[in-house]
Amino acid sequence: MAGLVAAILMMGFLMAYSSAIGQGPTMPLRSLGALVYGVEALVGGNVAIATGAGIQLGLSIALGILFGLATSRRTSVIRAMLLGILLGIAIWVAMALYVLPFMDPTMAARVALMPTAYFIAHLLLGIGLGMTPMFIRVFKRRFDRHTESFEQPPEPLPISRTLHPRPEMRQ
Repeated sequence: MAGLVAAILMMGFLMAYSSAIGQGPTMPLRSLGALVYGVEALVGGNVAIATGAGIQLGLSIALGILFGLATSRRTSVIRAMLLGILLGIAIWVAMALYVLPFMDPTMAARVALMPTAYFIAHLLLGIGLGMTPMFIRVFKRRFDRHTESFEQPPEPLPISRTLHPRPEMRQ
C-alpha cells in the first residue's frame, strides 16, 4: 500500500510540474515508457503512457514491499519517514548517475531539464515509503479485530431451568 501511495505522490508531483512548465502532464509517463519504446514514446499514444505508469507502479510497489519487510509495525513513524527519505535520495542518486544514462537516455535528457523537480519527486517517494509502518498498524488492527471472534471458543449458552424436558431434572 505504501508503494502505491509513493508512486501516486511521485508521479502526481511530476505530472503537475511537467504540466506547469508546458511539457504536458503525461511527459513523465512517456519518459518512463521510453525505457521500452525508446524516443518514439515521447510522441507515442496511450500505450507509451500506460507502459510508463506500469513501470512506475511496479517499481514503487516492489520498493514498498521490500521496505515493509525491512520495517515492522513497531518502527516509529519518524524513523520510518527518515529511512524512506534516505532511500528516496539513494534511488535518486542511483537513477541519475547510473541507471538512466545507460538504460533510458531519453528520460535522462528529460530529467536534465528539471533536476530539482526530479529530486523533490524522489523525496515524495521516500515519504510515501515511510508511511509503511502506519499502514502495517492499520491493517494489523483490522485483521486482529476480524480474527478475535475466530480465535476464542464461543461461550456456552446458559440453560434455563424451565427448558429441561423432565421434571426430575428441575431443581
